[in-house]
Amino acid sequence: MKVLLFGSLSALILTMSATALATSVKDHQSNSDTHILSQVNFNINVPHITNSGIRNDTHFIRLAVKGMSLQNLTIFLPSQMERFNGVRITDQSGKEITAKMEISKERLLITFDQPVATGGSLEVELIGVRRNSLGGNILLYGVSGQRVGLMGEIPIGTARIDIPEKG
Repeated sequence: MKVLLFGSLSALILTMSATALATSVKDHQSNSDTHILSQVNFNINVPHITNSGIRNDTHFIRLAVKGMSLQNLTIFLPSQMERFNGVRITDQSGKEITAKMEISKERLLITFDQPVATGGSLEVELIGVRRNSLGGNILLYGVSGQRVGLMGEIPIGTARIDIPEKG
């Protein structure tokens, strides 16, 4: 009898606590709290990747230049990449940006003739990309840069390129 009584009491307590936990959060928050949470805004004040993708055989990485001007950019190439035919760099207006480039199997180093000013954006296009299809359909490009006035590179992010399935 004691076992039945304690078992029933335990089941009742468990049911009551589960019901209390399942009460929606909206019932416990006032409308003003919800309104404040929906207006969180981040002010990003460092260079960062805003977009990346593929157009035919051209891969592109778009960057916002924030905080300080960019002196150079390093793009670490994915292991699946076999080669590419060229590089084109443009600003937000589509105007080509001149730069010196050093290309190795692992990375592309871009040194701008004139630093890219803060507040703008740039797009790096890798033209005529050939890749090893055995490595998968997702290519990850690590991006870092050197800001004017600072020694050493800072990480900017990783650009992801999803290759569409053929067929």
